[in-house]
Amino acid sequence: MEEAIKMDALVELRNLMGDSLDDVLQTYIDYIPGQIDELDQAVLKDDAESVFNLAHKMKSSSSSIGALGIARLAEQIELIGRAGSTEGTAELVEQLKGMYADAEVLLREQLRK
Repeated sequence: MEEAIKMDALVELRNLMGDSLDDVLQTYIDYIPGQIDELDQAVLKDDAESVFNLAHKMKSSSSSIGALGIARLAEQIELIGRAGSTEGTAELVEQLKGMYADAEVLLREQLRK
């Protein structure tokens, strides 16, 4: 399974942003669980447009902090939603939940540094 967080990208961000990265990481930690819940609900409602929009936002925000594994999964979900479908997205959302759980541990460790 792919890594949730690309640590060298996160280290590079830390070097560039310093302590201000903490605010970005905390915002991500606060924001993404709700996004995953909304995405889960959109899948259950077979709402392809919402699936597309939510996955697109998640892909972008995840990419910006080096959560490339999450971004790739979100992109897969986004592409299905863009095609007007939700078929197969429930399984991907479950993978996303597990990957986010792993990522959150790593991100919280970064906040303590």
